[in-house]
Amino acid sequence: MIEGLGLVVILAFVTLIFGVIRGYFQIIIPQILLLAVVVYLLIRVRVKIAKAEKEKLRTRIDELEDKIKTLAGEQR
Repeated sequence: MIEGLGLVVILAFVTLIFGVIRGYFQIIIPQILLLAVVVYLLIRVRVKIAKAEKEKLRTRIDELEDKIKTLAGEQR
């Protein structure tokens, strides 16, 4: 999903540059709106991925702590 959004950002930026060079306001305004929406979506996706990775790491740390406690209890 991130790759697709990144491609949309690149294409929108190129089209925006073309619109600015040619002076087509019919192209400039929609492309600015498109860029704003795609950047917002990219930020949301990255935040969700970061939260999921953090939760995954927290689960793994808890599992390792339980293993350590089990091993420490067996050695006594």
